Amino acid sequence: MREFSVLPLGPFDKTYSYHFEENLKIGDIVEVPFGKRNVIGVVSDEEAAVDRKLKTISKVFDFSIGEANYAFLKWVSDYNMIPKGNVLKMMLSEKFISGPPPETLPEITHSFLKIALNPNQEMAYRKIIDHGAKPFLLNGVTGSGKTEIYLAVIENILRQKKQSLVLFPEIALTQQIMHRIEKYFGFYPIVWNSHITPKNKRAAWLKAISGEPCIIIGARSALFIPFKNLGVIVVDEEHDSSYKQEDGGFYNARDMAIVRGHIQKIPVILSSATPSLESYVNAEEGKYGYAFVENRFGSSKIPMIDLIDMRQNKFKGFISPVLLKEIKSTLARGEQCLIYLNRRGYSPIILCKSCGEKLACPNCSAWLVYHKNTDNLICHHCDYKMVIPDTCGHCDGKESYVPFGPGVERICEELCEKLPFARIEVASSDTISSDKNMKTLFDKIIDNKVDIIVGTQILAKGHHFPNITLVGIVDGDLGLGGADLRASEKTYQLINQVSGRAGRAEKQGKILIQTFSPEHSLYSTLKSDNSNDFMALEMET
Repeated sequence: MREFSVLPLGPFDKTYSYHFEENLKIGDIVEVPFGKRNVIGVVSDEEAAVDRKLKTISKVFDFSIGEANYAFLKWVSDYNMIPKGNVLKMMLSEKFISGPPPETLPEITHSFLKIALNPNQEMAYRKIIDHGAKPFLLNGVTGSGKTEIYLAVIENILRQKKQSLVLFPEIALTQQIMHRIEKYFGFYPIVWNSHITPKNKRAAWLKAISGEPCIIIGARSALFIPFKNLGVIVVDEEHDSSYKQEDGGFYNARDMAIVRGHIQKIPVILSSATPSLESYVNAEEGKYGYAFVENRFGSSKIPMIDLIDMRQNKFKGFISPVLLKEIKSTLARGEQCLIYLNRRGYSPIILCKSCGEKLACPNCSAWLVYHKNTDNLICHHCDYKMVIPDTCGHCDGKESYVPFGPGVERICEELCEKLPFARIEVASSDTISSDKNMKTLFDKIIDNKVDIIVGTQILAKGHHFPNITLVGIVDGDLGLGGADLRASEKTYQLINQVSGRAGRAEKQGKILIQTFSPEHSLYSTLKSDNSNDFMALEMET
């Protein structure tokens, strides 16, 4: 009998020794007796303390996460201080390895449509290919065709009969990439996120661990799929803070992707129109490869940016007369508008008009957000809900609570009052709660069945709506205050990204930003479209 160390699935940070008569490899998935029950685990390369009579491994499955994936598991655990068994739980589930064979997923035919790249894109593509199995920062203005560049790289990987992983910070961003992949490769990619069914997730997992060529697209959790034959990782919108996992184990999926690429000796492409400061510095210092695509794809042009000084505008409501006039002109031309405010609900704060008391969540002290559509106060941190009290708990004022400040619902209400003829839709995580209604809304926008979209950052990145020519930013200063050292960087990224939704076809786009601080350095770099100046300024401060 031979002795093997096994890491159990669950909140364990050490391995346990077991006997087995046959030879096993690191990463092999097994079932072992553990106390009064049997648990799933994987064979480890770590020594386990033996203080008892060894039990025997009860079952060996026909699956293995492999030695490289186990090395990645250990690195993630050590660096992020997550128990190894919990990282293993991100990689596999008992449901994945038991049960009947899943429905067959689409086979790769290799009858690909050649992706046509312009000279700027071709140059970036060649740099990525020549850079080898190292991190690469793919930078470029919004609408420059960065997606086509990394899809060309994936085409090369598929021809080598290897697997590809594309990560997105938002589930909403997977919709349009699915159609692009189908257009170029003749099949839809496999999707991995919290919206897909357990049955489909198991099928995706089995496809990945089998080593068969495939493209999997997904949110940050997809990084932990134990691919057997992974050839490239793409981290789209690499700057986005949504890549940070903040419950059940803290990690940054972008950084862990770099680690996985290093361990498995595969390229990692970081793509963004507004790279994070650390990625930019790593590229400047030569740690990452770098390419910048400076022109938009085809005939589309970079949109013009104008500021609306809110100190000079006296009006009722939250949409200035200047922005309202431009909205009317845009609609008169048969074009669409995106009005952006990164605040869900109707109002971010409810306060007592008698004493100024604000309603906060009893669980986490965050301000409760008023949602007029459901007539509820909701905590966006812990999902606590309540109705607006009839009496102020601080001063006993009767029906004294009033909404303060706007959310997307309130902006929509104001636009409906001022433009009753317009077809207006709200796009936020409250209204786009599933792939189905997300696709329904996006199809309506593309089919010109919507005139004005009032949206949060869920619409700020990656989407291609050809007839949107005006983006109005209700509060450009939102996010600039507070103690966050990266406030300017994050605000710059968001405004730049949402600005990129305008004028993505032949028509000229225009961006109007309402601000009380037009002299802020952020706006001058936005207007001059000089990200290098902004990065240099941020590095100094």
